[in-house]
Amino acid sequence: MLRHSDDGVNFSAPVRVNDRPGDATVRNENPPKVIVGRQGELYVTWANERGKWKGNILFSRSLNGGKTFSPALTINSDGAGEPAGHAFQSMAIDARGRIYIAWIDERNKQKEDPGAEIWLAVSTDRGKTFSRDRRILTDVCECCRTNLQVDQAGNLYLSYRTVPRSGKMFRDVIVARSSDGGKTFMPVAVSDDKWEIAGCPVAGPSLTLNSSGHPALIWFMGGGERPGLYYATSSNHGKSFTQRQLLDPQQKIGKHSHSATLADGRIFVAWDDASQKTFSVWGLLDSITGLVRRSTEHEGVAYPVLALNKSIAVIAAMELSTHKVVTFSEDLSSFAKGKERLKIGRN
Repeated sequence: MLRHSDDGVNFSAPVRVNDRPGDATVRNENPPKVIVGRQGELYVTWANERGKWKGNILFSRSLNGGKTFSPALTINSDGAGEPAGHAFQSMAIDARGRIYIAWIDERNKQKEDPGAEIWLAVSTDRGKTFSRDRRILTDVCECCRTNLQVDQAGNLYLSYRTVPRSGKMFRDVIVARSSDGGKTFMPVAVSDDKWEIAGCPVAGPSLTLNSSGHPALIWFMGGGERPGLYYATSSNHGKSFTQRQLLDPQQKIGKHSHSATLADGRIFVAWDDASQKTFSVWGLLDSITGLVRRSTEHEGVAYPVLALNKSIAVIAAMELSTHKVVTFSEDLSSFAKGKERLKIGRN
């Protein structure tokens, strides 16, 4: 379902996006993704489930401001065959209007394979059709979200968690860059964490770009003396990254971050944590000096996702007691000065 709002508090009536009833699966770490085109088009991608943990990547668009949506397209080319794992989709649109969708794909996975692959499809006609999908990356952790971003020059950046083909199961985070429209990607390890886990972290990295196209990454690291959320930035378009820094000195075991960059280069980031109860919190991060603002803790909500414009940040999260969406609208100017002017809505 899609609802829209002018203030992050009051929302329109819901409109169903998927044309086939029940043809969508929403999991905490893998929600649907929505982006807005240059002419106000709405593009939505999500996963369904045709078997346990197995399904397709679907896409729909609205050319009338979300009043109606087109019949869903299946983006993965093996959608008519035996069910396979396709999930953790992410989407971006470049300055020319080309739409990119990437996801974790298990169609070629064998029983002995520790990891999966990432595949990509591209639309050049505002989402009417997509190119045939193709594999772009291998040795990918199968249970952590991806994040796809594109800068003004058309360079693509894709973040994910890797897993080695053999040896110790180190789950390091990667940013892969493409300067040829997604034809080839060059992966770079963000940090040599050496976090070994023979299981599913279920905590993918958050990626954002500044106005110059330099990426910043925030991710969960479960090893070492201080598990929790860390960040690193790049000043050379993802060719290398700074040494990792702890995001929040107060965090217990912060997870599930989501971030966006402000015009001044600082990063607005939301995440969840837990003490006696799970809570969501957000803050303003300076990549050089660290976290400069931190909100109050909002108990009982998790998996925050945020969006912002020049004046307002809206954080949407799941209310754990009801599984409903709760939204928080934060005045950015006041928040930057250390004052919260918060509005809360439940939907």
